[in-house]
Amino acid sequence: MEMSEEAVAAVVPIAVYWGYSGVHMALGHAGVMDRYRLNTKEEEDSLNTVSKRAVFLNILMQHFMQLASIALLDTVVRGETQTPTKDKEDSYLTVAARMAVAAVVFDAYRYFWHRFAHRNRFIYRHLHYWHHCILVPYAFGAFYGHPIEALIEDTGSGLLAILVSGMSPRATAVFFSICNIQGINLHCGLNLMPRRLQSGWNSAAYHAVHHMPRGIRYNFSDSFFVMWDKVLGTDMPYAVHERPAGQGLVVKPMPPPKKDN
Repeated sequence: MEMSEEAVAAVVPIAVYWGYSGVHMALGHAGVMDRYRLNTKEEEDSLNTVSKRAVFLNILMQHFMQLASIALLDTVVRGETQTPTKDKEDSYLTVAARMAVAAVVFDAYRYFWHRFAHRNRFIYRHLHYWHHCILVPYAFGAFYGHPIEALIEDTGSGLLAILVSGMSPRATAVFFSICNIQGINLHCGLNLMPRRLQSGWNSAAYHAVHHMPRGIRYNFSDSFFVMWDKVLGTDMPYAVHERPAGQGLVVKPMPPPKKDN
């Protein structure tokens, strides 16, 4: 059975999600990346209030929901279209420009939704709180959350990015694969980002602050950039220190600078 390009665009990012997070988990169990860990394995097991089995089933359910939605949409589109259409060939520069637009739209949507989900008590208590049951993030739990919020945030941001940018199905597959990789990078619990890039690009250390009780109302940037936090005053600085005897790293949030009256 031949799959449409739209179906491939849905399947590829999911495969990338499990493949990339699987590599992270394997390296973590092997201890290869222990010196870059922001939390110890004991903290990961003791501080989180949801089991990894529940997280695994939640992410799996979300992915099945995505595939079912795409399959339904694809059936409707094929039923309405009698003759196959071929996408016009865009230059690499055009594809890159469309993906850049998609990144900005995707990033902005997720920042403002994420911020709203924390400021609105009802939304936080009934939807977004699920994600913060993972106090110590790890790779495959990157998109753990309430299914309704997944529909609003993940599906909503993705659809808007596609509509505004006009990306083709192939470009969409690449773009959302990159989004999944970045989401895992933010939740993998490893400080791998070069220091010179941390002022503008989101990282595991930056996002780890948000998962701490002290930083939960800061560092809402949820994808690529941290500019929204910096411009809108929700940025909490932090420092990364080495643990004794080379047992990894620890993130220390610092109070945001006071604004002059």
